[in-house]
Amino acid sequence: MQEWGQDIVFVQQTSSTYDANTGTVTKNTTSYNVKAVITKLKIQELNGLYEENDVKILLDPGQIDGNYVTTGDYFEVPYAGGTQTMKVIDPTTYRGANPIFYVIIARPQ
Repeated sequence: MQEWGQDIVFVQQTSSTYDANTGTVTKNTTSYNVKAVITKLKIQELNGLYEENDVKILLDPGQIDGNYVTTGDYFEVPYAGGTQTMKVIDPTTYRGANPIFYVIIARPQ
């Protein structure tokens, strides 16, 4: 990851707070600066759940303190004109309770 990855920000939803007076929900987040590899999906992987512009993000869990990635999380990916938000839609953990690798499908927003 350190050699081939690009610098992006992983934003993890840590909790939510409901304000009964206003009826609004505030999401509390933690951001991590990480290096990750971003690739396009293969046509075989576009099986109805995924869209053509979805991407695969490869991430080392050590960079996010071993936390689990969920569908409430997202990535901020810099590009020449600004930053692209990519919502996690399908996180896969390798090695269960003690993750050693993540393969994450994310959707540009």
